[in-house]
Amino acid sequence: MKIYKEIRYLFEALIVKIGIWIFGTLPYKTASNLAAKIAIFIGHKISVNHLASDNISNALPDYNKSQREKIVHEMWDNLGRIIGEYPHIAKMNDCEFKKIISFSDDFKKNIINLKKSQKGGIIVSGHIGNWEVGPKALISQGLKVSVVYRPLNNPHVEKITAKMRGISLIEKSGSGSRKIIEAIKKGEYVVILADQKISEGSLVKFFHDEALTATSIARIALKYDIDVIPARVIRLEDRHHFMIDMSKPLQQNEKNFKKDLAVINFTARINQIVESWISEFPSQWFWVHDRWKK
Repeated sequence: MKIYKEIRYLFEALIVKIGIWIFGTLPYKTASNLAAKIAIFIGHKISVNHLASDNISNALPDYNKSQREKIVHEMWDNLGRIIGEYPHIAKMNDCEFKKIISFSDDFKKNIINLKKSQKGGIIVSGHIGNWEVGPKALISQGLKVSVVYRPLNNPHVEKITAKMRGISLIEKSGSGSRKIIEAIKKGEYVVILADQKISEGSLVKFFHDEALTATSIARIALKYDIDVIPARVIRLEDRHHFMIDMSKPLQQNEKNFKKDLAVINFTARINQIVESWISEFPSQWFWVHDRWKK
């Protein structure tokens, strides 16, 4: 069985290499548009398309059927664009990159404070807009940034994509938590996407129901008095440009709570922030995760 898995992995890696080459050869906007059309065509034909619609129905009950269908359609459009843009974002120099991004007024104010403090911290974000843009945007502003991630199951594809990113990566693991703390102690910032479906964690309210949610951000932040800064990437209406938004560090109101209650409460506040982002731009979130499966 191992040999069949290896053959499958090699075949997948070949497809990924070809895709990266094709999209990387095309102009940025052409690659984004083509990948969007492909994702829409395929996305509407696979089973998770129904899961996405069900998730929207439960999380955003005020939306009618046609509105839900529009969100799902635009979600596939956004996902396709992320894929098509990937090789371009990875290889853009600073000047090229700054032409496709802008910063909110809140970002401009808060980034100044972060750079002055040199304290380091956790930048919490989600699978919204084009999440591959965020770390590079922070680096462009002079921050030292690492990204926490889960390696892909296919080691060959993982090697290809990790090398292309060209940023410091911290693997999700026990040793990964230590690396997060070490990086922050050096005044660096660690980006964590806090909206992923996980197989273990604590049940915390997320939209309409409790969902298994990682509590590691809250545990680390409360234990070591580390700043947690919400930030997001928003795809703009022209589909090819992005705005980066950032809030002030979250106040640690839970310091007088019992440890477990403090962690759950802090995690719930992070979930509420992610909820507000999704509610504002529902078509830019990745709805196909079975986020509420227990």
